[in-house]
Amino acid sequence: SPASPGLLAAVAASAELIGREVSTLKTLVDEFTAFARFPASKPVPARLNDILENALNVFEGRLTGVAIHRDFSPNLPLVQADPDQMKRVVVNLIDNAAEALERSLRKEIWVRSALDPEREVVEITVADSGPGIPPEAKERLFLPYFSTKRSGTGLGLAIVNRIVAEHRGSIRAEENLPTGSKFVIELPVERTPAEPAATREVAS
Repeated sequence: SPASPGLLAAVAASAELIGREVSTLKTLVDEFTAFARFPASKPVPARLNDILENALNVFEGRLTGVAIHRDFSPNLPLVQADPDQMKRVVVNLIDNAAEALERSLRKEIWVRSALDPEREVVEITVADSGPGIPPEAKERLFLPYFSTKRSGTGLGLAIVNRIVAEHRGSIRAEENLPTGSKFVIELPVERTPAEPAATREVAS
């Protein structure tokens, strides 16, 4: 005898659920593979502002309704950086900031570079005017599989943290007043004079 409509609906719903779970599992495996096999950074003397500009170029014409503010300090000293990987770090942070602004009335992102001469570090700051990061989440932000997003596996900031660590740098999350969050990366200044490597454009 033919199956009842209720049974068919139940089977269809189960198939859809299984399909979603398989898709989620595939994403998890793909991102874990990316994390485990991510190529080691190959830092060279590089101009940080060029890297930031290349990262912002990825979003050209794609962040409708979002005001992006560039605040780059001129004449920064060179840093030891893998231009492609550091670009991916900044792209990831800007992408996270843009996602945080989806439900905000005020949509602004700030990308800054600055020198702290006393500590011999150059700072990269990516800030947004979004709702901010819950205090209880700050300590876990950079751990694999932790995420404040509605979807995703939470490996993005873990990879960012890994790349920054390979550059002998640090990253931290802070509040951005009056609203929003701010990620601050510190990289050591390059001490040996050398010609900076060209910060080539790569497809993202």
